[in-house]
Amino acid sequence: MVLIMFRPLMALGAVLVVLAAGVAGQPSERGSQGEPVLVLAELFTSEGCSSCPPADRLLETLLTEQPIAGVQVVTLSEHVTYWDHQGWKDPFGAAQFTNRQKMYGLGFNLESIYTPQLVIDGSTEAVGSDERRIRSLLAAAARTPKPRLIVEATRKPDGSVSASASGPGLDAVSAHDGQLWWAITEDNLVVEVKRGENASRTLRHSGVVRRLLTNKDAGIVVPGQAEWQRDNLRVVAFVQSNKTRRVLSVGFAPLR
Repeated sequence: MVLIMFRPLMALGAVLVVLAAGVAGQPSERGSQGEPVLVLAELFTSEGCSSCPPADRLLETLLTEQPIAGVQVVTLSEHVTYWDHQGWKDPFGAAQFTNRQKMYGLGFNLESIYTPQLVIDGSTEAVGSDERRIRSLLAAAARTPKPRLIVEATRKPDGSVSASASGPGLDAVSAHDGQLWWAITEDNLVVEVKRGENASRTLRHSGVVRRLLTNKDAGIVVPGQAEWQRDNLRVVAFVQSNKTRRVLSVGFAPLR
């Protein structure tokens, strides 16, 4: 585990995105009538961190097995950059994710940020490999229903990703000082690490955030990248309060 001490900095704006698949005539909130509640699980990780692979595996298990009754776990794997100086530059790392983790650290009044860290619905956090605590926090988060957000995502002939959102979840943007954000994620990524703390190890990742962005409209068009595998992509969106950082609604759609 690595700890990064905070320096004085201005609080970064919290981000929020709303998404939840919905169909006309069904309940307007996730959690109604036995429907699973969507819960956002953000893992801050790095291929340069020897403590991170167990957390990466746990996140993949949460995504593929959905082992908690009444919970639909929506995963984001955000690779930070402060391990890159150890000799291995994480191919999925971005300063944007490091800054997002710093924002959470300030909100949780932590003396430092660390990897692996799992943030649940923007409201609670835990060591990313602490399965018992994470299961408990996910179940607790699911006790609060979320308004639905209908998400549709397609990949155009030119390779770009197009997505749109609709439904009552969008109302949280104006009602709760929220912001609509989008993440394009990719599963089943395999990397042979050559240097650093994980040298000579083959690491697997799922839910890796390839793009994280926001805009004023309930839709996005993002240029595709040649290395993205279409069958492994999905679009995630969530609405997060700018004041409390709590995720108010979340959803996803596989890329068609």
